[in-house]
Amino acid sequence: MNLTFTHHVRLTLPALCALGAILASPTQVYAQVTPDAFDAPRKMQFPDDHWHHASPESQGFSSDGVKRALAYLKLHCKADGLSELLIIRNGVVIWEGDNTTKVHNIWSCSKSFTSTALGLLIEEGKCKLDTKAATILPVLSQHYPDVTLRHFATMTSGYSAKGRSRWNDENSDWSWTPFEPEEPLYPAGQAYAYWDEAMIMFGRTLTRIAGQNLRHYLEEKVFEPCGMGKVQWDTEGEIDGHKICYGATGVKINARQLAKFGHLYLNEGRWADRQVLPSKWVRQATRVQVPESIPVADTDRSNVKGAGAYGYNWWVNGGLTPLPHAPPRTYYASGLNHNVCVVVPEWNLVVVRMGVDGNPEFGKNNVYNEFLYWMDRARLIQRDDD
Repeated sequence: MNLTFTHHVRLTLPALCALGAILASPTQVYAQVTPDAFDAPRKMQFPDDHWHHASPESQGFSSDGVKRALAYLKLHCKADGLSELLIIRNGVVIWEGDNTTKVHNIWSCSKSFTSTALGLLIEEGKCKLDTKAATILPVLSQHYPDVTLRHFATMTSGYSAKGRSRWNDENSDWSWTPFEPEEPLYPAGQAYAYWDEAMIMFGRTLTRIAGQNLRHYLEEKVFEPCGMGKVQWDTEGEIDGHKICYGATGVKINARQLAKFGHLYLNEGRWADRQVLPSKWVRQATRVQVPESIPVADTDRSNVKGAGAYGYNWWVNGGLTPLPHAPPRTYYASGLNHNVCVVVPEWNLVVVRMGVDGNPEFGKNNVYNEFLYWMDRARLIQRDDD
């Protein structure tokens, strides 16, 4: 049995010592494995008020193998550790931290909620992906006549707002006046820029299309059908008498609620016997929508590279931020302070980690690439190296 990390893993000396102790411990990860333990047919479960729990083995994972994956992940977590972590297969919780009911901002994971509203509005016939935003908000007509809802959902709109950043940097994102357009960062569709001002304006646009606050809209369409309970969403400004939810951030929920959102997407928008989201939208949103050939704009956030790796406000496996150890269809929502919702369709798996403790220094895509490597090793399947 070979246990190796990929060459790019960087760990401190204490972390290496701790990990060495874990890997040296006795284990039965691969012992007495039946060929169909992981692949055996299992009924997909949908939680009501509470998630169902079972052993990893009941869902085709080795407990020891999962512990090893968790040990690796914990090395890359800060103060909150694994307290807000959930691992769910087939709708059944196989591991849960001790603080998964803690409610707080999920930061940019909120963007996936914003694009979910877009998918529903398209299904209702209220707009299309290629609807020009200026036909909804005339204030965009001067500088952004050709920007579409698709551009907003893929971070290719080039939208920028007037005024200095709230972080006191002339060239940074998050203007104090996000609804006042200025000259674009680049022509629509010609580059990629992870830009929260654009998402804030996107939220305003969708609010007008929906004719109501986006939280209220999703409450009826998604949160209530999935039993998610109370969801908070920060707002700024109003349009047509409706408060505007931040398109970029501000959803406040707990890990169990975020896991339900991920589980809905895992099942292509179906919740039990009800189609809550259009399955076509789920498939589109979680596939590459930003070509790998598109340049990343030269901004203060040019380190966020979505070319070939971004759907409709979901990160996908590929492009400049690949997850080579994860199955190809893996996708995830990602927010500040190490908030993630990872969906692995090939494994019927959802992993949620929440916190308020800062991003991992190694980078989330690197960390979860390695974490999923260890989860792969924990699957109860026949292997050539057994």
